[in-house]
Amino acid sequence: MKKVLVPTDFSDNAWDALSYAIRLYDDIPCRFYILNTFQVSTSRTTNTMHKERDTHMYRLLKEASEKELIKIETYLNDNLLNDKHEYRTISKTGSLLDIIKKIVSDENIDIIVMGTAGATGAKEIFMGSNTVNAIKNIDLCPIISVPKKYVYEEPEQVVFATDLKRHYNVVELNCLIELQLIHSFMLRVVHVKKETTLTQLQEENKEILMLYFDKDNVLYEEVITSTTIAETINAYAKEYKTNLVCLLNYEHSFIQKLTHEPIIKKISFHCNVPLLILPV
Repeated sequence: MKKVLVPTDFSDNAWDALSYAIRLYDDIPCRFYILNTFQVSTSRTTNTMHKERDTHMYRLLKEASEKELIKIETYLNDNLLNDKHEYRTISKTGSLLDIIKKIVSDENIDIIVMGTAGATGAKEIFMGSNTVNAIKNIDLCPIISVPKKYVYEEPEQVVFATDLKRHYNVVELNCLIELQLIHSFMLRVVHVKKETTLTQLQEENKEILMLYFDKDNVLYEEVITSTTIAETINAYAKEYKTNLVCLLNYEHSFIQKLTHEPIIKKISFHCNVPLLILPV
C-alpha cells in the first residue's frame, strides 16, 4: 500500500492538493495521512496565569484542528467510494517541517503532496515558503507541490528537466517511472542549456537515463535558454500543455542552480502545473 502524506491548513489550496493526490493514485491501494499542525505561542513569563492561558489556548487549537480534520475524513469516506483508499488524520502542535520529517520517517511515507500557498488570516499555518523549505530540507521521499486553483488533469505530457551532469539510478527515479506506468504519459526529457554541445559524460548520462522509461513514450529535447532556467521550463511546459514538471534534487545540482535564480521558489510560486521533486 502506497503511503501519501498531505499537509493541510484547511485552505482551498490544501484541499486541491489532497484532491490531486487522491485522483493521481485513483487506481492504486493508498493510505492518505492528512496532517494539520498548529502552534501555541510560548509565554515569556512562567507564572500560573500564563501557563493556564497557554493550556487553554492549546486545547482550543487542538479541538479546532481535530474538528476540521474529522470533517475532511467524513466527507472523503462518504463521497469518494474507493475501496483501494483509506484515510488517517493527524493533528500535531509544533513546527510543520519537523513534524513532516518525523511522520515520513516513522510511517515510511512514499510521497508528500502539498499546496504551494496556504490560507490567509487567522487560519494561516503554512505558506508557499514552507513548501520551498520542505523541498530543500526533506530528502527521504518525493514531494509534489500543487499550484493554487489547479484543477486536476490526467497526466498526458510530463517534463523531466535536467542538466545531465550526474549519473541516474533507478531508485531515485522510481516515483517518476511508477507514475508513467500508472498513467502511460509521454515523458519529455528536457535539457535546458546555454552550451552548444554535450560533454561525453552528459551523453553517457543521457543514454542511461532514457533506458529507464518506456521507449515508446519518452523523447529527448534540448532547449537553449537566453533567459532564466525557470522561465524556460515554464514556457516549455505551457507550449506542450504539460501536466507535470519533474526535477531531481541533488547537491550542486540543476536544482541548486534554480535556487540561485531562485528557481525552486519561482517554479513553486509561478508554475501553472504541479511540480514533482525527486530526492537523491
